[in-house]
Amino acid sequence: MKRKIVIDTNVYIDIFNKGRHESLKNPSEYLVFLAYPVLHELWIGAKNPAEIKHLSAFQDRFLRLKRLISPSTATLVAMGPICRKLRKSGKLDPAHPKHYNDIAITILARQIGAMVITKNISDFEMIQTAVNFEFQSP
Repeated sequence: MKRKIVIDTNVYIDIFNKGRHESLKNPSEYLVFLAYPVLHELWIGAKNPAEIKHLSAFQDRFLRLKRLISPSTATLVAMGPICRKLRKSGKLDPAHPKHYNDIAITILARQIGAMVITKNISDFEMIQTAVNFEFQSP
């Protein structure tokens, strides 16, 4: 059975700009899903018409395949207690919630039973103190 994965923004940047992590594109091994915060972060970073064109085509592929993950009601509700637990433990600053997108990516991956592929291992280890999920580096 193919493994469901959600790829983090930093890994996509390596794929797009440096041609790295080709093994993640193996269609016989992985079903790749796109979490909406990753898509938004990629759009924020798009700088020129070529990048915008590439990102539009990239986004459209996930839409056609119905693999863009949006939160279910249960996922939206689950995020609150997880964020609170991290804030209470001093790991999330409500004034500067830099990990919020990573928390959303985590919960969206859990929603579909996927593993997160990221280079931000320490950030996801911190999130794992509040919620159980799978992640690994590329």
